[in-house]
Amino acid sequence: MFSNRTNSSNLQSFLRQIIGHVSPEAAQGGPIAFVEQDDLIELDIQNRTLSIIGVKGEPKSLKEINEVFANRKTNWKPRKEKYPSGVLHIYTHHAVSPMSGGYME
Repeated sequence: MFSNRTNSSNLQSFLRQIIGHVSPEAAQGGPIAFVEQDDLIELDIQNRTLSIIGVKGEPKSLKEINEVFANRKTNWKPRKEKYPSGVLHIYTHHAVSPMSGGYME
């Protein structure tokens, strides 16, 4: 995996490649849409999980996190459509999440 020479910049670049993919979940109001700055995230690459473990920099119980996210969801509004036409318009309306196979409907 990593040599002893791995620095934090290399690690951050590596992690971006692992979890940084284009996905419609946030645009559709999925759970990732409600993550905010300073929320604590646990990333388990081996088990392929990403979990919210805290809010505003403080560890919270699952019940507390669910309450915060439920509140955030009530205040959520979808973003204004960025691409009114063209290929990206088609993609934004027909792309299926990579977690479901990553295809176009």
